[in-house]
Amino acid sequence: MEGCCTVAISLELRCLFPRLLELSPTEVVAIWDAVSAYILGQLQLDKGVLLPGLGTFAMVHEQFHGEDEVYVVRRPVFRLEMDNSLLQELVFPTVVIPGDVQISPLNYKWLSRATSFPPHVLEDCVQETILLYSFQLRNRQRLAFSFKDIGVLSCKDDVLCMRFYYDCVTGLESKASRIALLHTCAPATSRQFQQDEGGRQAGASSSSQACRCTPIL
Repeated sequence: MEGCCTVAISLELRCLFPRLLELSPTEVVAIWDAVSAYILGQLQLDKGVLLPGLGTFAMVHEQFHGEDEVYVVRRPVFRLEMDNSLLQELVFPTVVIPGDVQISPLNYKWLSRATSFPPHVLEDCVQETILLYSFQLRNRQRLAFSFKDIGVLSCKDDVLCMRFYYDCVTGLESKASRIALLHTCAPATSRQFQQDEGGRQAGASSSSQACRCTPIL
């Protein structure tokens, strides 16, 4: 299905993914779409969101000097916070998030209202999906991890970074959007990402923009 790819796991690892094995691919995508909506909402409020085992989304305010004036630009950033043992062969950008940015974990009560799933089911799904994605990186499977209306965590030429969508960057910074785009890691439209990555996603369909991993036995 679009937006999701299935990943085979061995029987001995089945115990690590009980919730993902219980949920359907459609349900996993719906949960992560809600996660993305929550993150985007927090970014619009200049707040950050922590996804343990994966990284932190945040908004930064930066000054850029033009010929006649100084521009204060808001732009989204993503700081990768995965186990270094998973990233030994990969390069990733160093992202500094100012200490005054309010960063909080996902609000599972909000997500529960948005999806009708109990909070503990949502938390299990998020944690197990991140763990499964980590396993794929460790096994040199360079799958892309999509966040609806935000961007894609993708690996190209051994560089792992969040490519924020053009519409996300310009939506969060409407006044100085061109400057924000120039200083954001490889901004792309969904269509551009599909053209760049669609043929190289292990296990993903050619019509998929990116994936949210779900396991199969």
